[in-house]
This record gives sequence, C-alpha cells and structure tokens, in this order.
Amino acid sequence: MNKKYIFFDIDGTLTSHTKRNHISESTFLALRKLEESGHFVSLATGRAVYLAKDIAEKTGVKSLVCEGGNGIIINGELKDYEPIDMEIAKNILRRCDELELAWSVSIEDSTNLVTRNEKIESLITNINFLRNIIVDPNYDYINETCIRRIIIENNEEKYNQIDEIKKIGFMHYEGSPFAFVEPDDKYKGIKKIVEMQGGSEEDIIVFGDGINDLKMFKKAKTSVAMGNAIDELKEIATFITDDADSDGIYNACITLGLFN
Repeated sequence: MNKKYIFFDIDGTLTSHTKRNHISESTFLALRKLEESGHFVSLATGRAVYLAKDIAEKTGVKSLVCEGGNGIIINGELKDYEPIDMEIAKNILRRCDELELAWSVSIEDSTNLVTRNEKIESLITNINFLRNIIVDPNYDYINETCIRRIIIENNEEKYNQIDEIKKIGFMHYEGSPFAFVEPDDKYKGIKKIVEMQGGSEEDIIVFGDGINDLKMFKKAKTSVAMGNAIDELKEIATFITDDADSDGIYNACITLGLFN
C-alpha cells in the first residue's frame, strides 16, 4: 500500500467519548502499527498547542495539526502558526461590547485568558484547561497583535447577531455556558503539513466524530466517522467504524488494509 497521511481528531475519536482523555489499548496498538507500516500519523484538533501536546506525548504521535488548522507541529517542533484575523477578531469583540455579551480572549499559548468582565470568569471557573482568568477592567484589545481564540457567553440570541463569527469558526457544546470563536478548518493545516512532507492529497485519510470535523471530511479523499459521530458527519463519510470505546480506530485500520 502507498504511504498514507492519516489524521485523527482527538476528543471522541482518538480518546473516549465518555471519559475525557482516556485512550484505549487498541488505539495505542493501531497508532504503533500504522507507523510500523510506514504511514505518516498526525493528530488534527481544534485544541490549543499546549493542550494538543499533552495527548501527543501520551500517544507518542509527534506531528499535529492544532488550533483548528492554524498550527502545525512536525516531529515535536512548531513549524507554522497563523493567528486569527485581527481586524475580524476586534470587530467581534466590539460587537460583543455593544450587545453586552461577556467575553474573554486567549492571546498566548497557555491557560491564561484576559477579560474586562468578571461574569465570564464565573461561567468557566470549573473548566480545568481555562482556569487562569485575568480580569482587567482597563484591558484594551485594540492594542493586541495576536488573538488565538475568543470565548463568549452562550447567548444564542446575541451571538447570532455577530455575522463575522462565521468568518473565523464557532464551537459550542450542548449545555455549556460559553462558546468558542476559533478556527475550524483543520483541512487547511492538513493540506499544508502533507505538502511539507512531499505527499499527495489523494493519500489523506481523516478520522473524526464532531461538528468541527465537517470541513476536513468534505475535503479529504478518505474520511472515517466514528460510531459515536454526529449524523451530519456520518452522512458524508467514506466509511463508518465502531465507536471510540469499541476499538473503532483499530477496526477501521483493519478494514481499510492499513496494516498491510
């Protein structure tokens, strides 16, 4: 078999969809066998670099497409990073202020978030990877040169009035009191990393389960939806495997002949 370029979403795909960050033994085995078979293996996630690296170290996968397609790591080294469009980001924050919609921003690759409004702190206080909230009533985002993502209060009536959110990307988990405005085109980073490796788009295979995998599924030559994937993803997938807790990745690799 030709060398394939295989990209795994993290949450609900590489990891369990019921226990955060848990990875099954069959998935560890599949990753090892894929690399032994000569394939290029990478993660593809919306997570920040620092969060993606934790899973990378746990699995031994050294290459990542992270930050929703805006960050590229090869062999553990950050090769490329593209911040979100600053003019668009600042216009979104300006509209949030006009609509009295609480927000915070990530301006560096860390747990730190900056906000003017204490309300956002109360909304995300129990989220471990978003705990360090810096409340500064005088914070002026106009002077920023890099914003990585915006976390906003979950108020659908208000955020639906901000058209420019669609120009960046949006992620909201059911029942969550906040939402992320962040890049969601993983395929942009996937295409770039494959080109850097001298590979072909024809040999790309992507695995995923959620709404932020839709764009890469629409563009990838071969796509594998987990059994626990959303219906919209299953409808456009090349192949549907078992769920993340039932050896889904390993079984898909067998079916696709990736260990040959």
